[in-house]
Amino acid sequence: MYGDAMDIAVDNDRDGLMDDLNGDGRINLADARIIGQAVDRVEAKYPDLVGGMHYYPPTGGHRGMVHIDTRGNRARW
Repeated sequence: MYGDAMDIAVDNDRDGLMDDLNGDGRINLADARIIGQAVDRVEAKYPDLVGGMHYYPPTGGHRGMVHIDTRGNRARW
């Protein structure tokens, strides 16, 4: 609504699934954690962007993603 949150799923091959980002041959939450590590690095370098993050596993409504927001305080759930 305000442009301060995003749900991210890397799908370079456009198959509707999160890509195997860690190269272990499986698509699971470990791949989402690669994105989470990038979020942590950005927050460390740019404290004004600190916010929330949560890993969402695949469900019937989506194929897995990472939610991030810039709420102003660090939150993980």
